[in-house]
Order: sequence, then structure tokens, then C-alpha cells
Amino acid sequence: MTNGIDKKALFKLASEPYLKPISDLGFGFYNLDENTAILRFQLYNDKGPLLISKENLTAYAYFESTNGSASDVMELEIEDEFKGIVTITLDSAFLHACTNTTVTGQVYIGVNNVDGNPQYNEVAVFREFKFEVADALINKINSTTKIEYIRMFSQLKQRIEQEVKDIKEAIANGVDYVAEMKTVLQQGKDALNKIVIDGKADINTLITQSKTDIDETVAQSIEDITTLSNNTKTAIQNIADTVNQSVTAKSEQVITHVDAKVEAFNQTVEDNGFVTPEQLDTNINSLNWQKYKLTNDDGSYQVIAIGDNLDNLYKLPAGNFYTTSVPITGASSTAGFTSVEKREDVVKRITFRPYNSKQTWVKRFYNTWSDWERVDSTSTDTGWIEFNLINGAATNTEYGNRNGFKCAYRTIVNGSVTERCLRINGSNIVPGQTIANLPSDFCKSAQTFPVRIPTKYAGGYLVIEPSGNVKLYVNGDSSAWLSSDYAYGEMSWKD
Repeated sequence: MTNGIDKKALFKLASEPYLKPISDLGFGFYNLDENTAILRFQLYNDKGPLLISKENLTAYAYFESTNGSASDVMELEIEDEFKGIVTITLDSAFLHACTNTTVTGQVYIGVNNVDGNPQYNEVAVFREFKFEVADALINKINSTTKIEYIRMFSQLKQRIEQEVKDIKEAIANGVDYVAEMKTVLQQGKDALNKIVIDGKADINTLITQSKTDIDETVAQSIEDITTLSNNTKTAIQNIADTVNQSVTAKSEQVITHVDAKVEAFNQTVEDNGFVTPEQLDTNINSLNWQKYKLTNDDGSYQVIAIGDNLDNLYKLPAGNFYTTSVPITGASSTAGFTSVEKREDVVKRITFRPYNSKQTWVKRFYNTWSDWERVDSTSTDTGWIEFNLINGAATNTEYGNRNGFKCAYRTIVNGSVTERCLRINGSNIVPGQTIANLPSDFCKSAQTFPVRIPTKYAGGYLVIEPSGNVKLYVNGDSSAWLSSDYAYGEMSWKD
């Protein structure tokens, strides 16, 4: 159960063939810690954190105190498979046995040999480390203080026993109160029964009077409804008679009107008074309306083969066309939709849109023709995309009080030109180790740039690989490089 009081200590262990002095972790536990003394280890090599899981590796730890106490070989729990973090909770009995001593520990990992073949056995032993186990302050209370606590508890017990005795006596005296309560209860029952009897009489009287009133109201309502029904029937019959007379009169008028129209139509037919199809075409053509055809009858564009000849393009009349073999350079296709606009023969404009892209190209005429001009936008900008450094490097640690920038990358595309930008800000960096993984297509070729590092060094520079790996190198001797040393800089290039 986790209550937020765990004592967790993280220590980084490198898988490397170098013998180094035993590391003092700089922390300790107490002999009364129970299920809270937790050690966490991050296992890594020169490529970064080890990828571990129960399926491929098993991690163990062994601890030994300076007083000779030793733990069992304990299996570590895998906390984070991708960051190589394992953890173990120290047993309270072992901590008690190691009171006021220094404990030395070591971590081991072994590959799970599913085939049982000895040649597949692989075990890695990590460097030793140590920590302290101290005696809890409460264990130092002397015997005199403990006796005083026992005496205080005895006095408290006597006071509680006296309180219990007083409560029992008060309960014994409560018998008289019960008798009085029974008397009051009986009096209440008698009064309640009288109220119920009187209430029943009043209710019966009210029911009888209500029945009489309801019967009188029902009789009066029936009489009123009968009168209203008779009056309504008479009114409806009068309205129906009036409507029937009106409809009959209208019908006779309509019949007379239709007969007159039919007679007039028949007379027109006999006199040949209708317009012939030939006369209809003549009348339509004489009307004042625009007759310029912009598309085919089905709405599609007319297909025109330009044949890579600008003169054929310039001769196109105003309208919309689908043209092929258009003489143009840089377009995604020479076939597409062409729109021709003009003002008499003085001003003309041709717009060409290739069928397979969103490109738009324009030619203009005013005395002379202009070159093709692309008018659609081709610029994109991702903006600064922030990222974190890896392999234990600390991110964005420098120049925070001077509005320093953060680790981020950016891509700006303007037509066919692509610009890449990169910002680095961090510390706890190991020279020559990969500190960032950018997208694999971020740069086409390897790039290298100088970067700001502490002035006590001859200089530093970053290398960005096409794979996306970013590394820091220090000019000259880097053996004095500290975890607090930093790298800060911005760089850009065009792919």
C-alpha cells in the first residue's frame, strides 16, 4: 500500500568493464523503517538505458553489513522497462540487524536462458555501492522514562473503572423514571382515542353534506349540457344550409367560365392562331440575352490540345477549357483546367491549374504577354517543437533567469527551399554520448555546429546525424568535464 511516505533513492549503474571505487550513495535508513526503505537503480550502458523485462532478464541484489550481517540474494522488481529502472524494498529485520553500520551492496542481472544451454548464460555484475543504517531516536529512551509511562497508564485505568461504576449506579436509579413514563404514555393514549372518535363523527357529517352538494351539481350540469347540445345542433344546421347554397352558386359560375374558355380555344384552333416552331425560334433569337457558350451541354469543359505552342494558347477565346501539352515549366503537369478572361482585345488573363495538384499559374496580357507566375502559397512552418534530452541529461537548465530558450527543433519550407533549426539547452551531459533523438528525416546530411560550453574548455560542438542522433563533443581533453557543465546554442541550415 502506498501512502506517500516511502523513502526512495535513485542510483545510476553503468554496465561497463571499468573497476571503480565503491560509491557512497550519500543516503541512509533507520532500523525502524518498515516497507519504506526503497532503493531504485537505473541500469544503462554507453547507448542509453537498458531495455529490460521479466521475459528477457532477471535482476538480483545482495547486501552485507560491516558487522557481518548479510541479506539473502533478493530479486529486484522491474519498475520501468524502457528507462531501465529496477527497485527493491529493504527488509525491516535486515535493517534492524545492521543498526549503526555501513552496508555494502551490489546488483546483478542475468539473461533468461530458456534453452538451458550453458553457452547462452550471460550475467553482468555492476559496481558496488554503500549506504548507512542508523539507530532510530526513539530507541534511545531510558528505563526511568519507560517506568513513568507505565505508572501514568495505571492511573488512567483506575479513573476509567470509577467512571464505569458511576454509570451503573445511575442506570439502577432509572427504574422510577420508567414508571412515570408508563403513566404519561397511558394518558396520551386516552387523549388520542378521544380525538380519533370526535374526528370520525366530523368526517361522517362532512361526507353526507358533500354527497348532497355533488348530486345537486350533477343534476344542474346535465341540464346545462342538454341545452347547449340542442343549441349547437341548430347553429350547425343553419351554417351547413348557407354553405351549400354558396357552393352551388359558385359551381354554376365556374361551369359557365370553363365552357366559354373551351369555346374560345376551339375557335383559335380553327383560325390557326397558335405560334409555329419556326416562328418560336425566330422570336427567341430576336430576344436581347447573352448567347456565349461557356461549357459543353453536359457542363463539362471543351478539351483543347495546345501542342506546346504558346500562340495556340494565346488564341483561345474567353471561356473555360481543359487543355493538354501546355508550354509551362515547373508545373506538376502540362494538362489541366484553363480559364481565359478578357476585356475586348486590350487586356487578357489566362489561369492554368494542373489537374493533379493545387498549383495555380497565371499569364497576363497588356500590350505584351507576361511570363507564367505561380500564385498559390507554398510556405509552411512547423513552429518550435520542444523535446527532452535523453540518457540522463538534464533539459533546459541554463539561462532561465535571462529568458533562455528551451530544447526544440523547427522546419520552415518556402517553395523548394527547406530550412532546419535546432536549439540545445542542458547539463549533466556525457561528451560523445547521444543526448537527443530527432526525427530520422530531420536532416539529409550530417551537420556540425559550435555550441556554448563553460569557458574553461577549448570549445565544444554538436553533431547531428541523418538518423536523428545528436551528440556533444569537447575540443581537447574532456577528462575534467563535470555533470554541472552545460551546452547552450541555436543553429540552422538549409537542406
